[in-house]
Amino acid sequence: MKKTKIFLRKIYVLVLILSAALLSACSADPSDEAEKYVVLIGEDSEITEKLSDIDLLVIDAEYFSKNDIARLRENGIREIYSYINIGSIESFRSYDTDFEKYTLGAYENWPEEKWIDVSAPEWQACTASRVDALVQKGVDGFFVDNTDVYYNYPQESIYDGILTILDYMDHTGRKIMINGGDCFVKKYLTTEKNVLIDGVNQENVFTAYDFSKDIYTKNDQSTREYYTEYLDLAMSHGCTAYTLEYATDPTIRRQAAAYAGKHGYICYISDNIGLCLGR
Repeated sequence: MKKTKIFLRKIYVLVLILSAALLSACSADPSDEAEKYVVLIGEDSEITEKLSDIDLLVIDAEYFSKNDIARLRENGIREIYSYINIGSIESFRSYDTDFEKYTLGAYENWPEEKWIDVSAPEWQACTASRVDALVQKGVDGFFVDNTDVYYNYPQESIYDGILTILDYMDHTGRKIMINGGDCFVKKYLTTEKNVLIDGVNQENVFTAYDFSKDIYTKNDQSTREYYTEYLDLAMSHGCTAYTLEYATDPTIRRQAAAYAGKHGYICYISDNIGLCLGR
């Protein structure tokens, strides 16, 4: 009887240990996995010494020097992609006023931006020049934003304009990740013979941000399923799928990370839409 009690006591202790370990794993902050993929396009070179041991970092390299990029590598950043906006112009960029005549309309929720005609040779030349400058700084790839211009202006000239820009990027030998742009990407993957993009990133798959109320919440099921189908399509064409979620609630952050893991997506969860290092 004494041996039985000792055996049962050991089993009980083991169960407690396993339960604690499981609880710890389930309650872990998703940021613990952030070293795989980090998006900080709202930051500048001041964060260079604050980052280390990251598989893929996305920054706006316009605000980083060649030496900054080299320093990030020394700190253990294995791949560095630069944000590049090809489908709209932003009022805070130095070249903004040069292309006002090519703008197409207002950009909802982002008053500092306007959609731009990507078929304009002058805009394509400007984008090529920006690509060259980023290559000279030593980036490994491009985080291409606002191919959604094709969703808002679904014309063949707009589609072909995006293709022209992507083709130029591809010839630099750098990798290409498309952020959003599901309307363009779905057509691109299903109609083009040569797929130039390496990955797709989708914001707000599991989470949502309400601009009118300035709150972070969860997406409805139908929206979640739509983006999941989209990312699965991209993966079926050989693209790596990334998700960029926005959440401050720990429970929602854990749920978003679990959802991405379940579907094979590489996920980064930010606590602010400015994509800065902490609010």
